[in-house]
Amino acid sequence: MKYVFYLLALLPFFLSAQEDKKYLEGAVPVEEGKVVFSRVFDAPSMNRQEVYETALQWANGRFDKTESEAESARVVFQNPSEGEIAAIGKEYIVFSSTFLSLDRALMSYQVLIYCEDNACQIKLTNIRYEYNVAYQREPEKYIAEEWITDKYALRKGKLNRITGKFRRGTVDFADSLFASAAQAFGEQPAPAKRVQTVTPDTVPATKLLPAMKGPEGFTRMEAGNIPTTLQRLLPASALVIKMADNNISEKGAEWKGFGNLLGKQIASVAVPAEGNFGKYVKTGEVYTLQFASDGAVWMIIECSKQGETAEGDKLTVIGEVLNVWVK
Repeated sequence: MKYVFYLLALLPFFLSAQEDKKYLEGAVPVEEGKVVFSRVFDAPSMNRQEVYETALQWANGRFDKTESEAESARVVFQNPSEGEIAAIGKEYIVFSSTFLSLDRALMSYQVLIYCEDNACQIKLTNIRYEYNVAYQREPEKYIAEEWITDKYALRKGKLNRITGKFRRGTVDFADSLFASAAQAFGEQPAPAKRVQTVTPDTVPATKLLPAMKGPEGFTRMEAGNIPTTLQRLLPASALVIKMADNNISEKGAEWKGFGNLLGKQIASVAVPAEGNFGKYVKTGEVYTLQFASDGAVWMIIECSKQGETAEGDKLTVIGEVLNVWVK
């Protein structure tokens, strides 16, 4: 009888060890230094357009989220001709919840979707965390690459106490996300199969209007090499948007920042939904973001519109950066 009690006493340990296996070595995949959770879903009876429509319907439902002031999720990019969709979100992952306490972190992420004949690949990446701690006003901020990878979240084959809970919550979030997509496609994910990621080498470039000639007195600069000191000046500068080939302009714009989406350098701005730019500028058209200080333009960013998303009475417009000029 004493052996029965001994085994019962060890049962929680065995169950815990078994449960932890899915979170241990290799549970957080890394591609070229970035944490990327990826799944491929088979759709044997669908062509690329049908796969795209199914994926878009799922994405619009899954990422139509405004649970609170902090949480939000939305589709920000659609390209039916190339079968590409992108979404961004901020959602809480909960570590523990009791009547007296709630332990959670706000996780931001990006979801990239690539559609092909008979298959759809979905990637979860660009993961960041904000975690409130009692001893300071501002939340702690972490990036997945330096927080939940094997190097940082595992010690001697076991989960670390702090980083381990972030790793567990993120893996569960990814599993839930992919399970939702699998249901939309009516099948289970097939991790072994790969869909070729869209790159400039494999897909013809989007047809754009001719790029504007560089303005006199300005120096061209690579978007990825703009010094932080200059980037910090952009939100405080007066911003005017002008079209490359007509007289449409927009003064009521707000700078949202640079980013990277589906391998492209992007610039985002918020504009009035009923303004000239929001109503008349179409996907693929070229425009410039002109930043001025004391009435003088000091930076010009030339973009091609890639997509937009509505936020109340405003639109967030995403443009691929074509050129950057600085005076």
